Amino acid sequence: MTHKRIAGILSVVLAVALTSLVMAQSKKPVDINSATEEELVATGIEKTTVKKIIEARPYRNKAELVSRQLLTRAQYDKLKDLLVAKQPSAEMKPKPAGK
Repeated sequence: MTHKRIAGILSVVLAVALTSLVMAQSKKPVDINSATEEELVATGIEKTTVKKIIEARPYRNKAELVSRQLLTRAQYDKLKDLLVAKQPSAEMKPKPAGK
């Protein structure tokens, strides 16, 4: 391969990588307490892990994905900026019995 061809290929690869990075950063964080399976898979989490995450809801915070051993620390560190764990509003929380 010529140097020009290699440079051209590298330019395309770099452009695709930068586009992917910009798109990932522009997305809203995904709420692990309410996101669909598809939304969680789109963050890069494997489908089998996503099913476990959904089954183990609710979460007080996104770090519980590590403490509950659903994600490794390395996986979490890669995904933490894409995830949130929103809490239900006071209106949506169940009221204590007898009130």
